[in-house]
Amino acid sequence: MEREKAIGDALSRSRSSDAATRINSIPDLAKLVDDDRVWVRLGELLDDEIVTTEIDAARVLSASRELDGILVVLEELGRRADDPDADYMAYVLYELEASGEGPFMASLAASGNSMTDNQLSALEDLKVLLGPQFT
Repeated sequence: MEREKAIGDALSRSRSSDAATRINSIPDLAKLVDDDRVWVRLGELLDDEIVTTEIDAARVLSASRELDGILVVLEELGRRADDPDADYMAYVLYELEASGEGPFMASLAASGNSMTDNQLSALEDLKVLLGPQFT
């Protein structure tokens, strides 16, 4: 019951009209990311009007559920290919790969995951950003 209350509270705050409240909800959402409702909401926050919210949501998703989180972020990046604000989310993936904290490029290639056109497009753009050592 306490967990349900925490989920409900975090989800409610993530839908606030106040940008700071939405941003501040993300650490709590991160603690609850194994819940599907939270997972979906974090995906929705990738298209928030505040770039900081998008970046923070991308960080949580890209570190969650193995490659599934990366694929969610790639989908949004591909969908918003012409939106310069989306570039900030690409840098989250860049940092994750380049730091060695969570290398995913090789895992994506080896996984055999079927990817959408948006994900494939974003992945190609990301390869350019990362440079030849990551392709």
